[in-house]
Amino acid sequence: MSLKVRLQQKASSHPLYGLFCSTPAALSVELIAAAGYDFLLIDLEHTLIGPDQLASMLLAARAAAITALVRVAAPHQAAQALDAGAEGIVFPRIRSEQAARDAVRLCHFAPLGERGLNATWHSGYGRDDLVSALEAARERTLVVAMIEDTEGIDQADAIAAVDGVDVLLEGAADLSQCLGVPWQTRHPEVRAAVSRIRTAALQHGKTFCALPRAPEDCEAWHRDQVRMFILGDDRGISRRAMAAHLTRHQMKDGGQ
Repeated sequence: MSLKVRLQQKASSHPLYGLFCSTPAALSVELIAAAGYDFLLIDLEHTLIGPDQLASMLLAARAAAITALVRVAAPHQAAQALDAGAEGIVFPRIRSEQAARDAVRLCHFAPLGERGLNATWHSGYGRDDLVSALEAARERTLVVAMIEDTEGIDQADAIAAVDGVDVLLEGAADLSQCLGVPWQTRHPEVRAAVSRIRTAALQHGKTFCALPRAPEDCEAWHRDQVRMFILGDDRGISRRAMAAHLTRHQMKDGGQ
């Protein structure tokens, strides 16, 4: 079952958890899947993951049966990532209704969008019925608008209203910078801005995706019945796990 369908099942209260995957390796995808996450988000915006690496990572996601989303660094990457197997695209810094409409246009085939036709793995490279493949793509493709600055906050309601936008993803880190409190992601002004994103999503029947920075954030979002979470970045989690592992084995205070 696709992530999009799972998110549309409002009767289910089961939260869905993902991770940013910034390590350019198929093995990282396999490890995230083996750990039990529902989805991962391959990040092209802040990494040097190249086309060949992305293709291998998406192939690994299919083999491991985990949903892979891709955060693009440039709009033209959306169609390429979708053709290679991404189940959805995350567009950073969406600031306007028009930008949201452009995102939908890039991700969907007609009549909702203008994505170019091609016989890819989705249809067995032309083996399967192409019309059915288009319908299946429409039903599973997620369009995620990431709101990360004050312009986006001011336009959150209009962005959420765009037909074809499925998810609003908060970007508290960059929001904190725009609001003059860099990296203070739990600052009251930042939290109020994030709350506006969630409100806009709810008002238009869209999914809100949270990026909790502390356990209490996650607990609060659970109380608010948020169902989609990104729980950090694989690099940071790996570093902390290795540091904790080292600490457990180091001799204390120069002991034996």
